[in-house]
This record gives sequence, C-alpha cells and structure tokens, in this order.
Amino acid sequence: MLFFIIIFNLFITFINCYLLLKLWVLYNSLKKITSELINLEKQLNQLFYILPDLVLKGQEKTAELRQFYQKFLRQLAIAQKLFRNLQLLLRIWYRLENGFL
Repeated sequence: MLFFIIIFNLFITFINCYLLLKLWVLYNSLKKITSELINLEKQLNQLFYILPDLVLKGQEKTAELRQFYQKFLRQLAIAQKLFRNLQLLLRIWYRLENGFL
C-alpha cells in the first residue's frame, strides 16, 4: 500500500511539473506578446499624434489644388477661344487671298 501511495505521489508530481513547464512557456509567450503590443501602441500613438496636423495640411493643399485647377480651366477656355478666333481669321484671310469670299 505504501508503495502505491509513493508511486501515485510521484505520478502527480510529474503531472504538476509538466503543467508547470507548459504554464512557464505560456507565461513567456504572453510576456512577448505584451511587449510587442506595447511597442505597437507606442508606434500608433506617435502616428496618430501627428495625424491631425497631416490631415489639416492635406486639406489645405487640396483646396489650393482645386483653386489652381479652376484657374487653369479658365485659362484653358480663354486659350481655346483664342485658337478658334485665330483659326477663323486664318480661314477668312485664306478666302480673301484666294478670292472665295
């Protein structure tokens, strides 16, 4: 009977040692994951700290670009009118020169 109790206690001891080893591995894994998540949080905090300024700057540049594009469209319309008038003048001049008027 004593022999059975000793064997049974050794068996429980081995199971506990196995569980201890698995818990130690889990602890180290969780420690690494925690460290990585803390680093990620720091990086995201740095990114989002400057993000509002970047968004405002982007909005300002977009507004400037829209104004530039509107000005470009007005200038393009004027240039197209000038080229059409020049083309019309060249046709009239060609007809006058050749006597087709």
